[in-house]
Amino acid sequence: MTKKIVFLGGEDVSARIPISNKLMEKGWHVRIIGSESSKVFIENEISYTKITLNRDFNIISDFGTLRQIRQILKRITSKTIIHAFDTKLTILLPIASLGLKQIIVVRTINGMGRVFSGNAIKNKPLILVYNLIQRVIKNLVDFTIFQNTANHLYFIEKELVDKNKSNVIKSSGIDLIKFNTYISAENLNEKLKLCDAETTFIFISRLIVEKGVLNYLEAARICKEKGHNFNFILVGNIDSNDKQLSNEKISRYDNVIYLGKRTDVRELLSISDVFVLPTYYSEGVPRVLLEASASGLALLTTNMAGCNDVLIDGVNGFFVKPKDSNDLSLKMIEISSNSNHLKSFKWNSKQHVKTFCLDSVTKECFKVYNSMLNLHN
Repeated sequence: MTKKIVFLGGEDVSARIPISNKLMEKGWHVRIIGSESSKVFIENEISYTKITLNRDFNIISDFGTLRQIRQILKRITSKTIIHAFDTKLTILLPIASLGLKQIIVVRTINGMGRVFSGNAIKNKPLILVYNLIQRVIKNLVDFTIFQNTANHLYFIEKELVDKNKSNVIKSSGIDLIKFNTYISAENLNEKLKLCDAETTFIFISRLIVEKGVLNYLEAARICKEKGHNFNFILVGNIDSNDKQLSNEKISRYDNVIYLGKRTDVRELLSISDVFVLPTYYSEGVPRVLLEASASGLALLTTNMAGCNDVLIDGVNGFFVKPKDSNDLSLKMIEISSNSNHLKSFKWNSKQHVKTFCLDSVTKECFKVYNSMLNLHN
């Protein structure tokens, strides 16, 4: 009998393509559902269904998404694993699968998001609601994967998950072959009008304040005022839900090259030296840190759960204090001050990221999938 799995995600569900290819090589039937454009899935010959998904909380649109998922699941007639990613979808999937015995619900908690970031007192009512929802859907979930130990321990402590129906698989895996393959970035420096700088820093993320965007911009300004000749690149869409960021606000920092959303991330990483993510957002294991490491960049990030799995302080970069632009600027200057030291950080990044390789993560996921199918047959 053919083993079947469906990956359910949002606007970055194409991140599931590498593991999908691994599964298909082993004879699995793979399908992906998400809110992303279908182009990349057609190119990879993967069956894809597009749904609508609003990142913001909206009862009407969320109910519409729930209804779409429910309709898709009801058409599935044989035992199938549905593996959900994205905070909202890991909640909607268990509800959508209610009463459908052919559906095996697996979810990955990629991080705990905005509710667990920032002002703890302000967010306390939201945290209580989040915990209540998780407790209600707990028995509708067959298995939960966490990307870092801190999130797993939180769920166990609050009794939001059964210990024997969960484990930790650090990250979704990184395709090292893809990032070790030579890629030409000819003329990119010239196109971006980069100066002949001591160091090129890059920040790539969905742009929300909790990711430390403003701290990056301020640190760039401080470095410039201190006379340091650095390049600063900023990549990513401004989140529609973030009222503190705008194109106008970013443009005030004239020594930062803001590129918006880009598809040439590998090329941009290849011309950079240091990847910066001064986040205080509740992450899983940030994929951008893994991609930057695989590309041989030194790292500057915070000692947040998930980030501290990728960065070893003083080995492949430095930890920076959350919400502290001055500390970030000092670490930027320090990491640039010794070219041999920086070269060592870059080398160590490429070595350490091997522990997150796609093959290792895929093997761990296979164990979960096979055990779930065996349990439900």
